[in-house]
Amino acid sequence: MTTELQRIIDGLGHRLQRNVSVDDWRLRQLAFSSHEYGAVDPLREQSIFKRGVPSGADTWTFAAGAKTAEGPFRPPLAPEIGATMQRLCVPIRADGTLLGFIWILEGDNPLNDAETEGVLATLDTVAILIQRDQLALELHRTRSRELLRDLVVQEDTRARERAAAELVDADLFVASEPAVAVVLTLHPGDRALTDGERNVLEGRLERIGGQLSDRRHIGLVRRDHALLLLSDKDPLVGGDAKLALIEELVRSLDRDLPEARVIAGIGEPVPHLRDFDHSYGQAERAARVARVVEGFGSVAAFGGLGVYGLLARLPADELSLETHHPGLQRLLDLGPKGEQLAGTLEAFLDHAGDVQAAAEQLYVHRTTLYYRLQRIEELTGAQLTSGEDRLALHLGLKIARLNGRRRD
Repeated sequence: MTTELQRIIDGLGHRLQRNVSVDDWRLRQLAFSSHEYGAVDPLREQSIFKRGVPSGADTWTFAAGAKTAEGPFRPPLAPEIGATMQRLCVPIRADGTLLGFIWILEGDNPLNDAETEGVLATLDTVAILIQRDQLALELHRTRSRELLRDLVVQEDTRARERAAAELVDADLFVASEPAVAVVLTLHPGDRALTDGERNVLEGRLERIGGQLSDRRHIGLVRRDHALLLLSDKDPLVGGDAKLALIEELVRSLDRDLPEARVIAGIGEPVPHLRDFDHSYGQAERAARVARVVEGFGSVAAFGGLGVYGLLARLPADELSLETHHPGLQRLLDLGPKGEQLAGTLEAFLDHAGDVQAAAEQLYVHRTTLYYRLQRIEELTGAQLTSGEDRLALHLGLKIARLNGRRRD
């Protein structure tokens, strides 16, 4: 937002001697008074320090009549979201269109009529600034998205380098910081997103962007997935904060899209923006693995995929069990009994042939495990004393998960 809007909010806070903030109509914070006047509640603290509002704050605001209110109103206290102090909400409109809200933390000292009139006198100016800034922001986002699309679509290296250079030169993305990709997919997927799904994804990407540093993120919704470009040096996503941010994003999307399972894949950081397509490819593969291998949950980082990271590089039509060990196919064709034996074999191989550890994982006696391993050798024709056979079977078991032959 512009410094003009910040000056108005600072001036308003100074005149009222109260904490003031302004949000757009989606409750994304645009500015807040830089000086603190007295005590604040947890909702105010979170909106400033975390650059976002807690889950349920939007429901609370709109249930109080925020979308239809013609003038100032006071939402009820809501300790469950941190609204423990009384606040005055003043809708901002232009030609009947809701643009946002001015929030004034009153506590036990409500505004008098003269103070309220002073707030209302600023509304036209605030509305003009919000409209102007929204137009500039939309132009900014449109160009950012176009260049991000070039980064991941263009096959020519020079075209990607030009897109990366323009993102930096146009001050759309910070220079010389590692970039990391996050891919969000809907499962069941492999189809174009509906208009409703696109709207939900775009809205959530915009909201999550409000919690990130300026010039350190770009969101894009493509035909069948959403993409988020992040700076790995953003202090707001450093270390475990990045994973927590994406997990919260996935939970929010799960609430918004109850008919779909939202899966996120996170790529490895790349040192140069021009190489962002590498992180993007890794994020896509991580999401693909998480869709079919349940142990990864809804958020999978490429760096934690293990052997699946290597196997996911292969085209889906090349993930054939027969190319690794044809005997494994015979085992899985046995149905539930074969799946039991496959699970036994996987536990044995995952534990590097440690019979005791595998038996403990499977909750069976060692004698039972030895019997099953013997049956596996008979059915597959493999020798578990052979390193090559063990490797082929182990890879085959992982491939069977990737191509949908096995589930947890």
